[in-house]
Amino acid sequence: MSKKFQILINTLLLLYFIPIAAQEYPAPKHEVRAVWIATVMGLDWPKSLAPIVQQQTLHEIVMNLKGAHFNTLFFQVRGRADAIYKSYYEPWSHILTGTLGQDPGWDPLAFIIEDAHANGMEMHAWFNTFLVKSGGTLPSESEPRHIMLQHPEWIYRVNGEWWLNPGIPAVRDYMVNVAMDLVRNYDVDGIQFDFIRYPGRNIPDEETYRQFGNGLSKDDWRRENVNKFLRAFHDSVRLLKPILKIGATPIGIYTNFEDTRGQQSYSELYQDSRQWLKEGIVDYLVPQVYWSLGTTRGDPDFALIAKDWAKYTFGRHIYIGIGAYKSDVLSEIPSLIDTVRSAGLDGVSFFRYENIKNAMGLGERFQTLSIIPPMAWKDSAIPVSPISFEVSNISDGIFQLRWTLPDPSLGDDAARSFAIYRSSHQPMDVTTSANLIAIVSEETDSFIDTISHITASKYYYAITSLNKEYNESQPAIESIVIPEIVELARRYEFRFTLGQNYPNPASDYIFIPYEIGATSPVIIKLIDDKNQEVISVVDAIQPPGRYVAAARISNLKDGNYSYLLMAGAFSQKRIFRIDN
Repeated sequence: MSKKFQILINTLLLLYFIPIAAQEYPAPKHEVRAVWIATVMGLDWPKSLAPIVQQQTLHEIVMNLKGAHFNTLFFQVRGRADAIYKSYYEPWSHILTGTLGQDPGWDPLAFIIEDAHANGMEMHAWFNTFLVKSGGTLPSESEPRHIMLQHPEWIYRVNGEWWLNPGIPAVRDYMVNVAMDLVRNYDVDGIQFDFIRYPGRNIPDEETYRQFGNGLSKDDWRRENVNKFLRAFHDSVRLLKPILKIGATPIGIYTNFEDTRGQQSYSELYQDSRQWLKEGIVDYLVPQVYWSLGTTRGDPDFALIAKDWAKYTFGRHIYIGIGAYKSDVLSEIPSLIDTVRSAGLDGVSFFRYENIKNAMGLGERFQTLSIIPPMAWKDSAIPVSPISFEVSNISDGIFQLRWTLPDPSLGDDAARSFAIYRSSHQPMDVTTSANLIAIVSEETDSFIDTISHITASKYYYAITSLNKEYNESQPAIESIVIPEIVELARRYEFRFTLGQNYPNPASDYIFIPYEIGATSPVIIKLIDDKNQEVISVVDAIQPPGRYVAAARISNLKDGNYSYLLMAGAFSQKRIFRIDN
């Protein structure tokens, strides 16, 4: 037996003592994991005007997010009627060179699209819609001229900000043209409209209403103005790029309900986002639910609002926006992710990169990979499976996977990426993120898998094709046998036994080692001194092997407790103490 393999065997035996982090809601296989990257006012933008530094910083952002298992970027391309891309209609943003309208000599949007796609992430253009200027001074002259200088008659000022008037048909036409110019010239996966609303109720648009109100109440007219813009953009995109995803970021509360009170997007800002979903003119929403759980300072409750959004999806996607810029929200992020998952929603997005970059551990909630949820209403074609799939053993714990690429000329049936799964159990389950180990590009026909801790004598691998819309093919499945583990298994038989907990006395967490001699229903409970169950630690069917269960006990009082293992006809109890 090789020295390297002996180390692996020793590691296998030491697994008895490795703690396993517990999650209340396991990561779903399909989930959007997004971050807003804000360029306005240079918030997430590099502080240097040097293009090479700007490019390096953008690449670092992409790689940091990839390493933390994010899969979607919301990159701000239009902040205040200026552009982080080559726009026919609007000037280059001043944050690129220090001067509004000055060509930076490179294209940040094209750069980050290419980098994101090369690293398996979607890139959506985050587009501030009707808000065009903050502060009291007029923009400087540029080419093209800023919209405030081109059409001052389209603009009104509210609370120190300048907004386009959506009630003017020419404004809506202009915004469709600006957005379609971007869509036409860049390979973005989606476009996301922010500030797609009015600034409030007190708006100087009486003259516009008299001219274009057409018998509607002013409130309904304002909502319909926003609806008309979205409909016009949706219809234009459908003709040019029907697969492009259209999203929007409404304020967190649609309307007040039950005990939840706050700014209402429907009646105060004229965002009828549920109508957008119902009509199918958006594919997803990212409500800005920037509060914490069960707040007591008068803020709305994150959990109640997330559940309210889950009631009104109309078959489209909802990703909940999380306000990571708030310290109380940042501290609750693992629980907020659990809340979104428990509500059955499709993902989360964090505002913004600078606020989340030092907290990407996320309580291990993104420990496994995830695939972006498919949108069946846009594309339901199933791609062709990879063919000639083979798995070979390079050395102990290192395996090579090879396959033949499907024909790229198959259109919607062609693969845009491949998902790779690994399991030590049969049948191979490709529905769980726990078995998803890699997502590789459509140009890749091989993969090297390294298993750090070998725990089985046989592993099963599966590979599937994913098309542009993340529809998934049937899996191709192969297995590989590790002869040394088979030999070891013959010489060693597992038995039913319950080990001593660690640490003892316990505080914060308790780790419970145990061994199962045959596939069995396994239950482990913590019991207090009155023989009452206080925590259910394990309730699952498990194959033979050695395990370590973990439970958080910081909410339990000090004193004597016991833990009970029941596996089939076997049961055993041990006593331990909690000293917090």
